[in-house]
Amino acid sequence: MVTKYLNQGRLKVALLVFTCACFWGLSFYATKVALAAGINEIELLSIRWSIGAITFVLMTLTRVVKVDFKGKSIRRAIYVAMLQPCFYSIFETWGIGLLTTSESSLFIATIPLMVLITGKVFFKKNFSRRTGISIIIALLGVSTCIVFADGFSFKGKFFGYLIISVAVLLGALYCHASAHASETFSAMEMTFVMTVSGAAFFNAANLAMGGRFAWALLADADFKVILAVIFLGICCSCICYIIFNYVLSVMNPASASNLISNSTTAIGVISGIVLAGDSFGLYTIIGLLMTIGGIWLASIDENIDTTQVTK
Repeated sequence: MVTKYLNQGRLKVALLVFTCACFWGLSFYATKVALAAGINEIELLSIRWSIGAITFVLMTLTRVVKVDFKGKSIRRAIYVAMLQPCFYSIFETWGIGLLTTSESSLFIATIPLMVLITGKVFFKKNFSRRTGISIIIALLGVSTCIVFADGFSFKGKFFGYLIISVAVLLGALYCHASAHASETFSAMEMTFVMTVSGAAFFNAANLAMGGRFAWALLADADFKVILAVIFLGICCSCICYIIFNYVLSVMNPASASNLISNSTTAIGVISGIVLAGDSFGLYTIIGLLMTIGGIWLASIDENIDTTQVTK
């Protein structure tokens, strides 16, 4: 798939896709680093999205990106932002704290499949038998990595699996809601609303829960933690969405979302093994290949953008 776009002179696009996948793939490890330092989930989200919002606002003021809300009601965009980043990020970050880096990335990788399932259940969108088989293959891949991992205990991690599964569901519902909002707002306008809403929501929640002031969290933190938080804010909460929205505008949406999803999963698992010391073995490889293969088959067969589902 990458070769196709390189042959068309799309080296820039290919590099952007790879950059986005690297950032999102490493976000699982960065989140683990911040949580291990004693920063709780809401505190981390408040500073992460504050950094993301400030970055995006500065880019808007300097006209690096352009937004125009004249004559538009942002209520619909705010509804979308409540799904993601607000509620989605809570369950994703909470789940990452309860699971390994590899487990988290594999679960999140199934969002494109959940888009298909929720489309069928809630919006009467049909998919083929091949796609159904693809979904089963991917889910079996996730199960293989988890069940055959060293020290696996379903009883001990059931709550973590449940929490991260809620994040997957919210992520899929966000895709459907975003498709409707895209009729009114550009990709950059949606990203602007998402970052600002996320910052406002999580800072308000943090204060209401008696959490520490976001910027004070980094005062006594070591360099590794500070770097992880800044990385999550600038790279994952801001730049990745800008890159992804741009890529969607110049590539086939199904190809773009499929490529980024597969790459993110692979990098997430690899970073967990190399940086976080997650268990690794034959079943990890088999499960990873099954998960990526299932997502790829489902996306290609339906020829849809599983991240920004169209009506």
